[in-house]
Amino acid sequence: MNGLELREKWEQSIKTVDIRFIEMVDALYEGYFKNETVAYHPDGKPMSRYEYKAALDRAASQIENGDYISADDFENED
Repeated sequence: MNGLELREKWEQSIKTVDIRFIEMVDALYEGYFKNETVAYHPDGKPMSRYEYKAALDRAASQIENGDYISADDFENED
C-alpha cells in the first residue's frame, strides 16, 4: 500500500474505531514527533521533530512580522 492509500484507509477507519484505539494511536504519533532527533540546537543538544517544527514556525512568524536583520547588518554588528 502506498502513502495515499494508507491515508484514505485511516481516514475511513478513524470514524469507526473506539476511543481507546484512538488514544493509543495518538500516543504513538506524539512519541514519534517528540522523541525522534532531526536536528541539533547550537549547544549540541538534540532537537526533536516537534521542537524543530515549532522553531520553524517561530522563524516564519518572525519573518512575516519583519523581525529580522540582513546578513550584511549581522556581519557588521559589534
